[in-house]
Amino acid sequence: MTGTRILTFKAWRQKRYIGLAEVLTSLGPMLEGYRWQLIIDWLVSSQAEAITEATADSLVTTGRLIELFSVECQLIDGELVGHGDSQSAPEVKIRAFDSGHWDVQTDSSELLEKIVTLYPDAQELPEW
Repeated sequence: MTGTRILTFKAWRQKRYIGLAEVLTSLGPMLEGYRWQLIIDWLVSSQAEAITEATADSLVTTGRLIELFSVECQLIDGELVGHGDSQSAPEVKIRAFDSGHWDVQTDSSELLEKIVTLYPDAQELPEW
């Protein structure tokens, strides 16, 4: 991913956790058609085993991720790598860091602008 930028923003807002399903939903149509590879290091959910099995060794659509993570679920440490439908679609990486922050790495200025609009506390990170 050349020319990429990384934004980080808080996962906790007014004592409420912003989960993966909400992050993906808030970014909306820009991520439709993406397929995601997940690396889950630590997940807290009554459905953790089912989620881990459903996402192991396969690419998962954005819609399926939203469905899987819509249950009460907290991704504490993990990384998602999103691949668009076409070769020209930007690659997107989303990382849960210690359940306190979401980090998003992409070269899509449109996606970065959307994040800043939705999460005004977003700050740029120098490296992943």
